[in-house]
Amino acid sequence: MFAPRKILVPTDFTEDSERALREAIGIAAVSRGKVYLLHVDERLPIAVGDAVIDPEVIATVEKNDEVIARQKMLEEIRKVAMQTDVEIEIDERHGVTFEQILVYMRDKLIDLVVIEPHAKKGVLKSLLGGVTDRLVKEATCTMLVLPATG
Repeated sequence: MFAPRKILVPTDFTEDSERALREAIGIAAVSRGKVYLLHVDERLPIAVGDAVIDPEVIATVEKNDEVIARQKMLEEIRKVAMQTDVEIEIDERHGVTFEQILVYMRDKLIDLVVIEPHAKKGVLKSLLGGVTDRLVKEATCTMLVLPATG
């Protein structure tokens, strides 16, 4: 029987992410595993002509974003995991979402990723591709992709 010990849930703070977290906690409770809740901040670089943004300003914005993301992750845990003894570790990364998730999976030796796809349609899907689709193709561990809810 597959009993994952390290379960990753990428979050973007949506109801879909909460649902994936709830599912991961249920699995971890049975398998005595640990849940890793990860948020990736995929900020695109800002360029305005030849203007250069002060690196200190960028660092301050990133630090504020990290604080806000951690607060949101803790709130997500409070909503979903009120009565559980499953250990949950939170983390935030910056960069391209699917790439950072893959790096995190390898760094933490993740056994299972629980994720819910986000429906992109039309041109947006063909241009960007889905994070979930890319992860399924490149993951080095088991992926549990929950059915879409709407």
